[in-house]
Amino acid sequence: MTTILVVEDDQPIADAVLYALRRDGMTAEARDSLAAARERLAEPGVDLVILDLTLPDGSGFSLLDELRRTDRSPRVIVLTSRDEDIDCVASLEAGADDYVTKPFSPRALVARVRAVLRRSASVAPPHAPSLPQGPPPALEVDPERRRVTWAGQEIPLTKIEFDLLAVLAEAPGRVRSRGQLVERVWGPSYALTERTVDSHFKGLRRKLEEAGAPASLIETVRGVGFKLREG
Repeated sequence: MTTILVVEDDQPIADAVLYALRRDGMTAEARDSLAAARERLAEPGVDLVILDLTLPDGSGFSLLDELRRTDRSPRVIVLTSRDEDIDCVASLEAGADDYVTKPFSPRALVARVRAVLRRSASVAPPHAPSLPQGPPPALEVDPERRRVTWAGQEIPLTKIEFDLLAVLAEAPGRVRSRGQLVERVWGPSYALTERTVDSHFKGLRRKLEEAGAPASLIETVRGVGFKLREG
């Protein structure tokens, strides 16, 4: 059964979300601080986190960053009263799967949860070839362990960065449009600006280059999208 962790310090909001999730057949728990959420997340069994950004002991962004540095981390929907574009974009760039701004309809939030979980279930683990050919491979993408290495050095990626690289690694040399990447990584009904997609690739390239990979490993095809260099 799907388990949702609601991290929200406003008790009436947390209660409303818990009620809506449980009515929809999900198991839902709530924590009112970062410390309590970290304690729960140290245990297995959480499939998705609904995360408030403003908590009594710090910013939800810090927990989001921690989760995205962990293998097989749960999906995350950011719940925030901030409705400026810069905050919404920042949530997605930090690795959130979706965001909802307050005030909101609990029923609409449940629909967002269902959509994120469907996208998660529909993304089959890709078979990612290594680059270049021949042992030892310089780039290795392991979809089962969600692990990326360059010349044996592990590279810590966010969930979104890993998923983007894994899609490109399915077919090195093949161009993937931004629309195709959004559909594979975020879902077919998701609307993102090109700037958001490009921002994730900027972070991905920076981390690869810091590990010693060439800047040309991921190529931008002007007006189309991106591709992973062959060989």
